[in-house]
Amino acid sequence: MNNEKQLLKFSVYGALFFALLAIIWGVIENSKIILFDGIYSLISVGLSLISLFTASFMAKQDFDRFPYGKEMIEPIIILGKFLVITILCLFAFFSGVSTLLSGGQEVNAGSGLAYAFIATVGCYLVHIFLVKKQKVNGSGLVEAESQQWLMDTFLSLAVLLGFLLSLGLGYTKYSHLMPYMDPLMVIVVSGYFLKVPITNMGLQIREVLDMKADTKYLDLCQEIVAEIEKEYQFQESFLRVSKSGPKLFIEIDFVVSPEGWQPNLNEQDNIREEILSKMKPISLKKWLNVAFTNDRKWAV
Repeated sequence: MNNEKQLLKFSVYGALFFALLAIIWGVIENSKIILFDGIYSLISVGLSLISLFTASFMAKQDFDRFPYGKEMIEPIIILGKFLVITILCLFAFFSGVSTLLSGGQEVNAGSGLAYAFIATVGCYLVHIFLVKKQKVNGSGLVEAESQQWLMDTFLSLAVLLGFLLSLGLGYTKYSHLMPYMDPLMVIVVSGYFLKVPITNMGLQIREVLDMKADTKYLDLCQEIVAEIEKEYQFQESFLRVSKSGPKLFIEIDFVVSPEGWQPNLNEQDNIREEILSKMKPISLKKWLNVAFTNDRKWAV
């Protein structure tokens, strides 16, 4: 968990650096697209600080108030983060439309190109670093941070391509279109990136509503339960799997035939141990509950 906090702190400092760089550069060059990039990064700083606070809060044990753990807090926080990003993209989109309709604005394409190159390379390096660390750490909060940096990378890349196009227009008979390039970039980039937070919000809503887990977890659990049911000749089985942040909740009910083999307590524990052992490929924390009954009504 300490490693998670260090990664979140690194993300905060990185976002703060790029936010200040973009805002100062955007104000000096009077560029809405660079300002949009800077404001996005600045909001990322606030969101990263919330993630850091959340990680610290989740690390503290509080069984009395949170008997099932604090993992549910994670998807709620991530949902909030992507909601804020959605609002930012919508605001930038309509701001770009307004500027475009009012005649655009002059921007130094060469200076903008220099900023966009620095931002693109820098954001991508941070994203790669967080992705590598997240694979080891397994933190949903760090994964959300890496997604934010990936969005910022593509945003900066789009700005880079836009300024390249704008610079190219200056050497053609269409140079009069250059003032429209900056607001047009804002419209295209913010409109395109709306799909990223919206898609991720859908995933987090599934976790908050305790809906069934992703197939990559569900399929393995179904395979394991089917094997156990066949191996011990149970009459029937019922499986429920849901994901909440870094924890996977798994409930399995086996209906034991009254005429068949009746496992005692030690044998039941051995079966639970066997199931848990087969679930090792799943890296998430597991809340495993395995029950046995002769009466189907307790399993449905």
